[in-house]
Amino acid sequence: MQNSCSYKAVLIGNGTMGQRHKRLFEADGIEFIGVADTTAEATALFKQIAVGKLSPDFAVVASPAVTHDEYVKKSIEIMLPVLVEKPVSISFENAEKFRRIASERNAFVFVGHSERYNPAIEEFVKSDFFKEMQDYFKFWFLQKQDASPVSFKFTRTHGFSPRNRDVSVEYDLMIHDMDLLHFFAGKEAMMYKSFRCEELSDDRVHAFYDLKTLNAEFIADRNSASDSRTVEISMGARSVKLDLGAYRNGNPAYALQKEHQAFLNYLRSYKKTAQDEEPDYSWYGGLYDACAAVIMVSLVGEVCKKGSANEFDAK
Repeated sequence: MQNSCSYKAVLIGNGTMGQRHKRLFEADGIEFIGVADTTAEATALFKQIAVGKLSPDFAVVASPAVTHDEYVKKSIEIMLPVLVEKPVSISFENAEKFRRIASERNAFVFVGHSERYNPAIEEFVKSDFFKEMQDYFKFWFLQKQDASPVSFKFTRTHGFSPRNRDVSVEYDLMIHDMDLLHFFAGKEAMMYKSFRCEELSDDRVHAFYDLKTLNAEFIADRNSASDSRTVEISMGARSVKLDLGAYRNGNPAYALQKEHQAFLNYLRSYKKTAQDEEPDYSWYGGLYDACAAVIMVSLVGEVCKKGSANEFDAK
């Protein structure tokens, strides 16, 4: 990937993921003019930007998930474009707020759900199956007619890792697949009839959504004896199983590189239209889905306490 623009950036969170972002961006010609790895360093860095001592084109937030709310909020306040690692928030209230104020202020927030750029997903999006599924969702949304639902099963398991232990498994792993569900189904993913959770601990969740036009099952386990990242989709007599982990045997950086490319493309467009009377909001769909995923995932803890949630309870 070649970058035709010369951008300057700052990095918040210089751990494993932050260093990975920095290395790949630098390979594409991005210069990092500030790096913060502690709360005090991040506070000082944002102050420098606010008073004009530093002038980055964007920020990368790869700090622990519990800090994302604060850094996204600060980025929006100073109108600094930001790429933030998932989840964008661990609060459904803040997710709703970010979704609203980013649109109102035209503040550019891009959430790093790299699975959208997984080659297995890219190939599926080109398929007739995907096109027919999209047509099905659009038809149902317009006609509001009951039909046999599309079924999804998301499985994401791996062995124990000390990383990302600041949040529970639904915000660490399940959030990826909830975002994919929104990517596949759009707003239909928010229109659920009921939701039940069969199992929940800090390291494992098994949950079911019964939606008006689709069913979705999620299994996420970060203390498993096996590694698995799959999506199974059934529609009528047709079905497909996507292996989201296969590409790592070839180019493990592929999805993150494609995520960076998408971010830079959106950033170029955003900077060109930032002063227009009718700015380009093409980036906003991804933020909407990322925030919606947080809202849906936040139900997991509440549902497990009650046992189940129906449409009335959930709203």
